[in-house]
Amino acid sequence: MTNYKNIFGKPVKFLATDPDNTEAEGQIWYNSTSNAFKSIVALEAWSAGANMITARTLISQGAGTQTAALVAGGEITAGDVANTEEYNGSGWSTGGNLPSAKKSSGAFGLQTAGVNFGGISPPTTGTLATTEEYNGSSWTAGGTMGTARQGSAGTGILTAGLAIGGNTAFPGNTQVTNTEEYNGTSWTAGGALNTARSTLAGMGTQTAGLAAAGTTNGSAIPTSTSEEYNGSSWTNSGSINTGRRLVAGSGIQTDGLIFGGFTPSPTTLDATESYDGSSWTTSPATLATASESKAGTGATGSASLAAGGWNGSAVMSATEEFNRSATVITGAAWSSGGNLNTGRSHGSGAGAENSALYFGGSTGGAAHVTSTEEYNGSSWTAGGGLNSARRYMAGFGTQTSAVAAGGYNPTPALGVDTVEVYNGSAWTTVTSMPNAKLIAIGFGVSTAGVVYGGQGPGPTTYDTTIEYNGSIWTSTGNFPVSIANGGAAGTEAAGLGFGGTSPGLTGVTAEYNGSTWTASNPLNISRDFHRGGGIQTSAYAVSGANPSSPGAPTTTETYDGTSWITTVSPAISRPNGHAAATNTANNTTGLIFSGPSNSVATEEYVGETTALNLKTLTTS
Repeated sequence: MTNYKNIFGKPVKFLATDPDNTEAEGQIWYNSTSNAFKSIVALEAWSAGANMITARTLISQGAGTQTAALVAGGEITAGDVANTEEYNGSGWSTGGNLPSAKKSSGAFGLQTAGVNFGGISPPTTGTLATTEEYNGSSWTAGGTMGTARQGSAGTGILTAGLAIGGNTAFPGNTQVTNTEEYNGTSWTAGGALNTARSTLAGMGTQTAGLAAAGTTNGSAIPTSTSEEYNGSSWTNSGSINTGRRLVAGSGIQTDGLIFGGFTPSPTTLDATESYDGSSWTTSPATLATASESKAGTGATGSASLAAGGWNGSAVMSATEEFNRSATVITGAAWSSGGNLNTGRSHGSGAGAENSALYFGGSTGGAAHVTSTEEYNGSSWTAGGGLNSARRYMAGFGTQTSAVAAGGYNPTPALGVDTVEVYNGSAWTTVTSMPNAKLIAIGFGVSTAGVVYGGQGPGPTTYDTTIEYNGSIWTSTGNFPVSIANGGAAGTEAAGLGFGGTSPGLTGVTAEYNGSTWTASNPLNISRDFHRGGGIQTSAYAVSGANPSSPGAPTTTETYDGTSWITTVSPAISRPNGHAAATNTANNTTGLIFSGPSNSVATEEYVGETTALNLKTLTTS
């Protein structure tokens, strides 16, 4: 029978349904339902990840893996930063800052045991020999390097790392061949590179390293050479296909990856190349945006991460994930939805992403409206108007059973205690709130709703919480701080409040259990006038304003019941309370609408999805 199989091959399986796991990769079967031969095929692709909290370039080469990455330092538009960020495979969160701002440093290790070394720290003239070690929350001083440098590559782990090449001049170009080995405490000299270089990519381990590309010849000329390290000396290996500098890399000596970079043209690159231990191959996968000076990390070349960088005209916050697998990953994304019929701002929303409600708002100055619109997942239609035109209301509930509480009425110009409920066609005025509030925050459903915080006469903010049971209001536990202009999600028994004005901007987050609030981890970007939705363990926050964080109006963060991470950003900036959003969903779906200049735009959010790369086999 063995000879029979060798001669005639294995039989093709007949299946009524396609396999649902990657174990079928490379197999061929006949689907008797669709009458077609099929297979699961591996592919290489970059997909969008969550944006970094702080856009930056000249970042240290990253440490960690695609699902547990660490980046630190870098250059922003207005200078250098000490910021550290951690990636968990879905989004970024804030880590402990470096002792001082710097850029062009090297790095290696893990997210909970990382090393950052060398670099430059303008306006100081000269390169750095300092080393910092990260324990998952903070940086402490490590051993001093033998040669101060910037633009080095790093690879390995905290107790067995490499610093490869670099530039000992700042400003200027003096590339070196120096390699140093780190044992978790101190540096010792290793074997010298055959080609002096800086701004290169490094990957692998201390005893099986790989160095590729970079700047050489005491200038800014890119090289296409790569070298392998055996723990004591470097040996020239296969040349990369496109010489480049300011390049990022990831992986190991037998499964490496480089991406992005800069050529003499001058041109930023989107090209990706993979290394199999002997030669480099240009991948069909390209970065979404050609760029250089990115952070790159990954345990293998099959699962890598690229973050930040410079696209030739601007500092970037974009993150991309590279995967070589039989699974197709579609990154989370915001996409355009149907336009509102009446453009306005500062209204309130309720409902879910495919059954939303938008009511009230202002078309400018004292021109407040009663307009209500309903969304079915693709288009908006007019609903019954509010009895009282206003903005800055707390809104909660569903499309067919919603509550509009408090708000601002321009005639006379003051906050109101008015409450109205919607039955799917018309609004009815019901029992007023205990006191007048504007820019308060609401969540829940019409028979079990919560309103917390808010602003009263003048700049006064409240920490009070009140609940609505469909007929009366009852006071309950106070929010941890006095707050207005915040975001909310969840239910009366499991709610979430986040961000706002207190009176300064805050990222404060607290969970509600039906009677009391408990503080949790704050937003990564403090903001007010933002919007949010979801449930207590799966929420999102989007838009808002923070003068010191220009990205706040588009940055989206998601909450998992413990902490916030960034995710992809919507296309339209919606600062200062111009937007509204649904408040019942989860952090895998969402909806935001309206905006500045009385925008009618709607955007829909869908989280990351995965699927097997099934292929139908044909003769063509």
